[in-house]
Amino acid sequence: MNKNALLFLMMMPFWANGQKAILYVGTFSERESKGIYVYEFDLQSAETKLLHTIDHLKSPSFLTLHPNGQFLYAANRESIVEGKDWASLTAFAIDPTNGNLRPLNDASALAPGACYIQADHTGQQIFVANYAGGSMAAYALEEDGKIGPLLGHFPYQKENGPVAHAHAAVPSPDNRFLFVPDLGNDEVVAYKIRPTKGKIKMAKSASFQVEKGFGPRHLIFHPNGRFAFIAEELKSSVTAYAYQARTGQMDFLQRESTLPSDFKEFSKVADIQIHPNGKFLYVSNRGHNSLAMYGVDPMTGNLSKLGHQATGGEYPRGFMITQDGRYLLVANRNSDNIVIFEIDADNGSLKETGQVIKMPSPVCLKMKY
Repeated sequence: MNKNALLFLMMMPFWANGQKAILYVGTFSERESKGIYVYEFDLQSAETKLLHTIDHLKSPSFLTLHPNGQFLYAANRESIVEGKDWASLTAFAIDPTNGNLRPLNDASALAPGACYIQADHTGQQIFVANYAGGSMAAYALEEDGKIGPLLGHFPYQKENGPVAHAHAAVPSPDNRFLFVPDLGNDEVVAYKIRPTKGKIKMAKSASFQVEKGFGPRHLIFHPNGRFAFIAEELKSSVTAYAYQARTGQMDFLQRESTLPSDFKEFSKVADIQIHPNGKFLYVSNRGHNSLAMYGVDPMTGNLSKLGHQATGGEYPRGFMITQDGRYLLVANRNSDNIVIFEIDADNGSLKETGQVIKMPSPVCLKMKY
């Protein structure tokens, strides 16, 4: 091997061979958490190694990656506006050699309790849902990854209505619509996205109500783009919808409980994820401390119960499935651990790998490949 080739290999990211990835973990600032944790993740053995921490943010509890993989964004509970208790957003550039994060800039979430952040599929806009403030804010993204001008701030509090609680902001697969579950108003609010024109506006015909008292929290689309699934926090349930891409309309198909029929203690759902093969859906139960597992019919969107898997810890919040569909990682906030399972791609069942990351108050998991 000549010197130039050797130098090129030395400069490549250590995950470029497909054997390793970078795991980013967002946390609540409790029990001496250091903020954002950066790990090396071995895609063959599921072993991890702590690389860095970012400790200047307060409760960077939700993270998202830019579609190009070069930037990461955090939703933080701390305000950057004097005299306001609003949450904030932080943009980071990702070091291509070691995955470390370099702060770029900050922006205000314009309301308290930012709990979800997501870029659109083109990487031209970013959206933040504010749980305590009951609103969603949209910003443009600059080519260098920085958070740009504000595109709009949309409050959901209704006169004489329940307290609004926006809990996610999810672009449709074709990037034409944005869906914001409002847990407080039992509503999913829809917007039309126009990234190239830097605009976002209401899509009233695509907004819809869910059954009263169920509390829509998180939403995910099927890989084929034909169906969507919503985790309903307050009644520990999951619903399936047929998605009409032309109009953005959601047609209700089915609702299933995420708990065993004989379980009567406190529990509420948190996150929802679907396997890359589109055959299996998972929902985390805080209280029952489990993942509810479902088979998915990719032709009809119908769900079939597959059982439950204990998460190996207490109060599971976010979880993620690796890009190759091999591993599922679940963040158990109250027991301060991340447990790693191997997924059986034939039946969706989970098996503990024996790999556990011990760290304070994990909430959100994102992986760069």
